[in-house]
Amino acid sequence: MDALRFTARPVDRRIMIELPADMDADTVEVIVRAAKKTSPKRGKWRRPPTELEGTVIHDDLIAPAVSEDEWDALQ
Repeated sequence: MDALRFTARPVDRRIMIELPADMDADTVEVIVRAAKKTSPKRGKWRRPPTELEGTVIHDDLIAPAVSEDEWDALQ
């Protein structure tokens, strides 16, 4: 699948598209959408919700929840 992607500034709400010589398809699909205006990120970090403010985890998340001698409980 050959694809051609570009940005262009419309003049009088018109854009001229010239296809490359190697793109010799019977039909082509053209999708037009407004370009996103993105601003550079300037130190905006993700912050937890205000409902979680002041909460602290007091558990060891790496330690197993069950001691090793209880692993054989289901046998």
